[in-house]
Amino acid sequence: MMRPARPEVLAPAGDRAALEAAVRGGADAVYFGLRGGAAGAGAAAASPFNARARAANFDAAELAETMRFLHAHGVKGYVTLNTLVFDDELPAVRGAIEACASAGVDAVIVQDLAVMRLARALAPGLPIHASTQMTCTDAAGVELARSLGAARVILARELSVDDIAAIRRATDVELEVFVHGALCIAYSGQCLTSEAIGGRSANRGACAQACRLPYRLVVDGALRDLGDAAYLLSPEDLDATDVIPDLVALGVASVKIEGRLKGPEYVGATARLYRAAIDAALGAGAGPGAMDREAALQAFSRGSGPGFLRGVDHQRLVDGRTCDHRGIEVGEARGVGRRRGHEVVVVRAARPFARGEGILVEGGFAGEGEIGGRIWGLWADGREVERAPAGGDVEVWLGPDRPLPDDVLRGARGLRGRRVFRTSDPAGARAVREALDRAPRRVAIDVRLEGRLGERPRLSAATEDGASAAVEVDAALGRADRSPLDEATLRKQLDRLGDTPFVLRGVGLSLDGPALVPPSALNRARRALVAALLEASHRPHACAPLPAEGLVAGAVPPAIEPPPPGLFVLCRNVRQARAALDAGASGVYLDFLEMVGLGAAARELIAAGASVAVAPPRIRKPGEEKIDRYLLSLGPAAILVRSFGALLDASPGVPRIGDFSLNVTNKLAAREVLSRGLAAFTPSFDLDAAQLVALLDSPFAPFAEVVVHHPMPLFHMEHCVIAATLSEGKDHRTCGRPCDEHALSLRDRAGMDHPLEADVGCRNTVFHAAPQSAAHLVPKLAKSGVRRFRIELVREDAEGARRVVEAYRRLLAGEAAPAEVTRGLRAEGSYGVVRGSLRVLQA
Repeated sequence: MMRPARPEVLAPAGDRAALEAAVRGGADAVYFGLRGGAAGAGAAAASPFNARARAANFDAAELAETMRFLHAHGVKGYVTLNTLVFDDELPAVRGAIEACASAGVDAVIVQDLAVMRLARALAPGLPIHASTQMTCTDAAGVELARSLGAARVILARELSVDDIAAIRRATDVELEVFVHGALCIAYSGQCLTSEAIGGRSANRGACAQACRLPYRLVVDGALRDLGDAAYLLSPEDLDATDVIPDLVALGVASVKIEGRLKGPEYVGATARLYRAAIDAALGAGAGPGAMDREAALQAFSRGSGPGFLRGVDHQRLVDGRTCDHRGIEVGEARGVGRRRGHEVVVVRAARPFARGEGILVEGGFAGEGEIGGRIWGLWADGREVERAPAGGDVEVWLGPDRPLPDDVLRGARGLRGRRVFRTSDPAGARAVREALDRAPRRVAIDVRLEGRLGERPRLSAATEDGASAAVEVDAALGRADRSPLDEATLRKQLDRLGDTPFVLRGVGLSLDGPALVPPSALNRARRALVAALLEASHRPHACAPLPAEGLVAGAVPPAIEPPPPGLFVLCRNVRQARAALDAGASGVYLDFLEMVGLGAAARELIAAGASVAVAPPRIRKPGEEKIDRYLLSLGPAAILVRSFGALLDASPGVPRIGDFSLNVTNKLAAREVLSRGLAAFTPSFDLDAAQLVALLDSPFAPFAEVVVHHPMPLFHMEHCVIAATLSEGKDHRTCGRPCDEHALSLRDRAGMDHPLEADVGCRNTVFHAAPQSAAHLVPKLAKSGVRRFRIELVREDAEGARRVVEAYRRLLAGEAAPAEVTRGLRAEGSYGVVRGSLRVLQA
């Protein structure tokens, strides 16, 4: 049986210290972002095209030196260019790609279709990895990325091992899988919350982490008491050490650790953990011990589990009580007391305690009343100690600056039963640093000396990674009358590599007789050979001489006829669809929770002469292609294309309209999706008003379908909040489908109730409470040539749907001014309408 290939351990680096920790921890590759003013004059502090703008990141001017360091230690370096980009940023994108190519970067990680096309055109030899931001969830999505030039695809974190296996069977593209770190509640690339609420786009590296905020559950209009569960959208972290054997057996190319905002102790500990797990899966080691795993989780953890890799489990993924680092659970609070005049917390210790550690006693709803600090005093069995073992009660004093709350001391609020966490372990962190320092990364080399007597010999070397170099010794081979040079002597002379990234493995001699070389000459040759090997490790990629004006020269629509004009309405039920058509809509899209009702509605409306299009789910996992086939069997007037996998589908005779989820923010991306057979595309919701107008003040206008009214889809997620809170079921087979019986919303800290809806795949979407309106842009867009507009409904009743559609129909017909429409819409519902992501924010 063939032994499976070794997947690389891919570690994050937000700064140089983390990068060096990754190398020492055994990572095979490191990924990191660039910093600088590539985003434009108004955003000089932003990280260019990098989805972790808050990390320190790396200076492009030092990129070549960074890559030389990595390559010298046998480690690859991948640069993240994984944000959406706008047309005016394309010259800066070009600069970033060229910098990566000339520095010898091993791959760029990319989300935007335009960046993929530019990278392939500018640097054909620079590998491209399709970012998880591309939301690739099936083999078709992987193949679409391959067709754009991707050598590897980073799969969505919501896939199970079985899903990954199905994709692996259907494609030979390299697959990369996240195995550790924070999980986003929403599908990467499909979260619009930060953009809609604060103008900070997650697709532009500025996520505000709204998923880590507290929410209250509203069921059928009434608050539902969930006890202390407040963080309903904050999942536990991913820890897939137990899944590594399955991923190795599947032939996954790379296992990825999240954490470019984490410190070097976290990076080093997690790299060591997964290096050991992979070695064990390949039979090359005993595997990580409990202390290795604990060190990684202690560095950062919100609680941990396998995420979605073992399948959906709505009861486990989100416990509702954690939004930030907690570390490791070490005990349970039993109460409070006094010891030597100090207020102490009494804890039943499940793990050892030590003075100097940080602890947290869990609070109530949204952390209210939590108690935390560093251990100043520690007592066990009535004696003050430096360390206390597990198994008994310990008393903990958190120091003079951390007095216990009055209500706790009075007994008005008990701590008994509260979980206690160790948030920091200075001794453990020190042990991790020391272990990393004791294990400098070395690259094994094989060295060979060959030559003829009387001539200068040649000293050559090859690394285990395939780099090679050779130098000429600056002294001729002399004949040895006694003690000729042999392999043992040569090894002793060459094995002085302590201050280099190399370690001597093999030594070979090929001389035509007993010979000697002056030791000083060998020393000089050894130093020259090391320098040559380091230079050989630096492998820049050639750049094509593409003129600057050629960047967007091909960004014109393909030679096709634009689709028919009109006002189209996406409806969630047949009542909305009937009302929309009665109000003058040109056609409707049907996007229902269940397929039986959708089929019946489609047949009814088509029989009545309506133009009926269908909307598949935004996510398509292996085996879910049957949903698309069923929708096409209904004979629709069009079908929404909502994923990159669906972009490869054929639908003869049925026009395909690209949805906003394809994330088109520039003309190159628009050209790309239209060239794949789309009749029209929907501009991304990451565009503000000025950017939207600029994009469509072009020949692309007739091919755009602009959403002019919709409650913004904030979070789109695999996790089902409905099943998690209203059932005890793990998945759709055991939840009892409470979504059929109840209407749920999430109430934020401002008191706004955001509707929560499930789709046919049981995935949840949280919609903004207030619809977003582009009424003020309609005249300008129409003047530019935009002919197709869309309204998206969520929970409007038939009368509400009729009023909304009528308002926009009158606007498009010139019977009402934008201000009049906006005023009328603001009178609708509780929250009126907002401009949301269309706001133009000053940098």
